[in-house]
Amino acid sequence: MSGNHHGGRIEAALQLSGVAQNRAVLESWQRCEQRFGLAHDTLRRPEVMPESQTRQRRDRSGRLYHHAHDLVRTLYRKIDASGYAVFLTDNDGVILDSVAAHTLLPSFRTNGLLPGAVWSEEREGTNGIGTCIVEGRPITIHKDEHFLAQHAVLTCTAAPVFDPEGQVCSVLDVSAVRDDIKRTDCLRVRSLIADYADALERILFFDECASDLVLHLHPDAQHVGSTRDALISIGPDGNIRGATSTARRLLAAADNARDVQSMFGFDLDGLITTLGVGEETSTSGSAKALPVNGGGLLFGRVTLPEKQRRKFISMRPAPVSRSSARLAANETGDIPDQDPAIRRLYKVGSKLLTNRINVLMSGETGSGKEHMARAIHAASVGARKPFVAINCAALPESLIESELFGHAGGAFTGAARDGFGGRIKQADSGTLFLDEIGDMPLSAQGRLLRVLEQRTVEPLGSTKSVPVNFRLICASNVDLTRAVADGKFREDLLYRIKGARLSLPALRERSDLPDLIARLLRGISGDMAGDVRCSDDVLELLSRHDWPGNIRELVNVLQYACVFAEGGLILRSHLPDDFHETVTRDPAPAGSILKRAEADALRQVLDEHRWHISKTAKALGISRNTLYRKMDRFDIRREA
Repeated sequence: MSGNHHGGRIEAALQLSGVAQNRAVLESWQRCEQRFGLAHDTLRRPEVMPESQTRQRRDRSGRLYHHAHDLVRTLYRKIDASGYAVFLTDNDGVILDSVAAHTLLPSFRTNGLLPGAVWSEEREGTNGIGTCIVEGRPITIHKDEHFLAQHAVLTCTAAPVFDPEGQVCSVLDVSAVRDDIKRTDCLRVRSLIADYADALERILFFDECASDLVLHLHPDAQHVGSTRDALISIGPDGNIRGATSTARRLLAAADNARDVQSMFGFDLDGLITTLGVGEETSTSGSAKALPVNGGGLLFGRVTLPEKQRRKFISMRPAPVSRSSARLAANETGDIPDQDPAIRRLYKVGSKLLTNRINVLMSGETGSGKEHMARAIHAASVGARKPFVAINCAALPESLIESELFGHAGGAFTGAARDGFGGRIKQADSGTLFLDEIGDMPLSAQGRLLRVLEQRTVEPLGSTKSVPVNFRLICASNVDLTRAVADGKFREDLLYRIKGARLSLPALRERSDLPDLIARLLRGISGDMAGDVRCSDDVLELLSRHDWPGNIRELVNVLQYACVFAEGGLILRSHLPDDFHETVTRDPAPAGSILKRAEADALRQVLDEHRWHISKTAKALGISRNTLYRKMDRFDIRREA
């Protein structure tokens, strides 16, 4: 068969499957013929390794198999269409794990899709797994796009998983043996499997880079610290040791930077100082702007592993940060916030936590629930005691139990030899903060309830219970009572965590916005020559904004403006373009603001005197009758 004739047959096959422009498939077919010497119509038996060799490959994969085991099963449950199976491979295309409906197992095995099978391009021609490894991107190989005719019954969608060095270390594959699947049917599957591959990549990154400083980056400050940010691991010498796929694209844009200096123009000391990492916390606060060499602006913050803290900062003079000053203020029983409602919640929450009463906080996204939780912890437990924060919505469902409760050494293939104590154990003697607890899976809710009732935690794979002693703060921006009614949250757990409920006001409801803006600007400006401030018209504009993103949105706007306010004064032109497009509120009447401030102040004094009317009146310098009249005017009633 001549090359031209064969090339024409390849193009015809591609046109037959409706993807004449799919160069990846065409190039794969050319590799199969020219490099691997495969024939389109050859019938081949699948190469399947013995169980012992497959087990050795699982062991050599390190923690990949362990981390992916539950994730593969969760992905399978997410694919609602029948007839699909999910496969996990190593970097050679050898299937390490699979999950499929029991009735479909014979069909998949007949077509060579089973643990131990080798699905490299060299062995099986163009296919989802093997071609994904070569291409290094999500791909679908649909029916006739397979090079070997015997695989034309398959539809395979695969996504690569990268290690911190940027090499493909695994592939997640969703395959089906069905005649009715169209290529367009695979779009949702491809998006889903790509998300799970990204999640597995991040899990492996944090596992393998546990001894490094981790830099979180994103062009939007709001996404720093979320599952969308880019991750870079940095050694004590300032060299970049590893990066996620997203981060590698940023590095490529920065002339393939290999160290902090070449990417940002300053060394590791400068990065730590800029992002405000101190010895008291392992993670800096809000994301801060970082100019990139060659142009552009990213927002970032760092995670500094506890066990490696001395390696990075013991020989460096620790900068005196404003966040440290705030922590010190907390330990003296005060916070810098001036809003009476916020101050009242802080004092109430601190007393509750001191007396070991669980606290459940509610409030809109970005309203500062974790900030309040940290302040309450510092005041009641102590800033130097562990504060362990977990976002239940950010952890994959398959991994949250291992993350929370830990696992025993050798509990499963790939498990750490010494085991992992879990985040609950890390919170021992301190405070555990569970954010977005409404998104915790029901299975984990049951285990958490037992921990709270028995004050012991039992790691996965272990029969030994470990005593734990921690205080608990939970937060949610969803109605947990409704979640109970919908069967998504356990009623008994709700009553256990709801020792007391604190509702944080939205930013638009706070009376201390000008003071809050000034404090945030002092923290954001950092190393600038002087503090940055807002012009009067900008301050008025900020005061009228609805702030649907609350404090998180405010911080983003101020960070953006600080970059361009070279003279130290923020003008309207320095605000983000999309900020000007948003709808703002009409200015509130001054009388209503003063009335609310007076009512909040009166309630605060009543709280301080435990609602003893005579003592409160005396402290205010008014009569008891006057106090009663004010309480009636402001409709102030003691909460039951």
